[in-house]
This record gives sequence, C-alpha cells and structure tokens, in this order.
Amino acid sequence: MAAPVNIPADFYFQLENLAHPFSDLPGKLNVPGLMCDIGPEFRLMSSSDLCGTSDWIDLRCAWSTTGLAFVFDYKGASKKISGMVKLNFWIDTRNTRNVHRATRFCHQFRIEFDPTILIARKRGPKETLAPGAEPSQIRINRALADAPIADRDSIYTDLLTNDKGGFRLAIFFTSQALNGFDIEANRMLGLAYRIQAPGRDWQRLGPGLEFPVAEDPSLWTVLELVD
Repeated sequence: MAAPVNIPADFYFQLENLAHPFSDLPGKLNVPGLMCDIGPEFRLMSSSDLCGTSDWIDLRCAWSTTGLAFVFDYKGASKKISGMVKLNFWIDTRNTRNVHRATRFCHQFRIEFDPTILIARKRGPKETLAPGAEPSQIRINRALADAPIADRDSIYTDLLTNDKGGFRLAIFFTSQALNGFDIEANRMLGLAYRIQAPGRDWQRLGPGLEFPVAEDPSLWTVLELVD
C-alpha cells in the first residue's frame, strides 16, 4: 500500500488577499518614516496562518495608481534574532495561473539585513530612522522570459526602528519597477513570499519549501487590488 500523501492545508483552496488603496502614496515617499504608516487594517493573511504556524512578521499591502507598497512589521525584540533576516518575494502583474514557468510579468526580489545593527544605530526618541534595506531583483530560474531589471530609483524603501526593539520595513514599487503594472488593465496579481531568520519558523505566502515556488507562478497566491 502506498504511503499517504500529506497535502498542505492551503492546497485545498486558492488563497486570495485584498489590497486597499492608500491615498498618501506616493506623497509620503520623501518624508522619512511616514511611508511606514500603512496600518494593521492593511494586513495580508499568510499561508503560515492557515497551516498552524503563527506569523512573527505582520505583512501589510496597499496600492495607489502609481505603484504597490508592502510593510513588514516586527514588534518583537530584534536582539532576539541572532542573524540575518532574509526575505524573498514574487510578484506577477498579470496573475498567470495556467503556466508553470515565469513570464516577463513575473518578478523576484530579495532583501537581507541584520536587525541588531539597526537597533545599534538608534540614538534617541527623535532619531529612530535607520537606512532602508536595499532590495535586489533576481532573475527567475527556468523563466520563459525575464522581467526587465528595475531601475533602483524606481523602488523606495524605508526602515523604522521602534522603542520596543522591533522594526518596520516599507517598500514601494513604482509602476516603472513592475513590468505590466496597470490598474486600468488588470487588478489581479500573483503574490508569494518567504521570510526566514535564525531561531524562527519560516513564514510564507504560498506553498511550503517542498514546492518550487521560486520558479512556478502557478503556485503563487492571488492579490486583488480593490477600491
């Protein structure tokens, strides 16, 4: 008799999150710290939530006509993370569901930073800003076509430490950074992410590590941009 197959809970249905507009984008991009103000009402549900693993980072998402913003909010003490926080996420501006190889509308970004260094730079209640973690765009393995590499000036980042030793990382991708981003033509996007850090469970949006999320956009979840 064949061994039973363990099917992840999030495979029983298609996970879809809703992203709401945020009127202060891009108006706040040049004001340090204020882009991080996207509140908890913009939170996205993760696949970790569905599979019984508590999230340790709160992910929020908002959009404007000029682009897409993500905020990663960690309220714990950064000194308890003994190493690099590594974040990979994937965005498909056309939500391709019927192919297993990436198209020119599929993007992969990576961010790595050490949160303990951010806390070391904090000097006082009015000087809580730390340099933004720099995202890098990575080509997707086995892609049918590569998305254009985004100009670094088309991506804004902001990293804010707080008085409890946590951090809030905000990233804004302008429409120039995301090939095919056009809210007039399409409001359904593909989205997946994986976050890891020493001593922490993997947090993810999309299937687990046993699945080729990094190269198969049909495994990504759906993000709908709603009014």
